[in-house]
This record gives sequence, C-alpha cells and structure tokens, in this order.
Amino acid sequence: MKKYVPYEQNIISFIAQVNYTQINPLNGSVSIYAKTLKKFELELSEQKQFVRVNKSVIVNLLFVNKINKDAIELCNGTIIRISRRRKKNLFERVNNNKMP
Repeated sequence: MKKYVPYEQNIISFIAQVNYTQINPLNGSVSIYAKTLKKFELELSEQKQFVRVNKSVIVNLLFVNKINKDAIELCNGTIIRISRRRKKNLFERVNNNKMP
C-alpha cells in the first residue's frame, strides 16, 4: 500500500475530529480527510519531523516556534498542550534529532 499524505512537507499539524482528521498546511487551506489520526501517525512514523503530542494532535517539528514543559507554539500562533504521557518522547525526538 502506498503511503501518501498530501502536501506532506508543508503540513503544520494534524488534528483529530472523531473518525476524520483536519490537516493544517502552511498556506492556511484546511482540509478534512476521512482517516483517523492513528492511520496518519502510522504513515508518518518514518518521518522524524512529525510527532504526536497529545491524543488529538500530530505536529511537524519544523514549524514549531517554541516548546516549553507543557505546550508547543506553532508558527501560525496555535498553542497545543503536550500530554504527560507523550512529553518524554517529544523531548527525546527534539534533542536526539536536533530538531528546532
């Protein structure tokens, strides 16, 4: 099965909406796909810049302005909370991969 994510390099975040996923690209044109966030997470697992930060959101680390202990600020001004369970993985990915 071909793993395809539209605008892959320009996506800021993926946000879960029940059995759909909202994709937020850099250009601001939001798209909704009939695919769960879990399926997107599996497709993106080989790409180091995408990381799931809580139950409902996957972010592209290339578009993160700031990371503090509880939240991430994206380049479009969106602030997303980091879940306690996913915090360790996020900080390991940032530190080990020299991501922003």
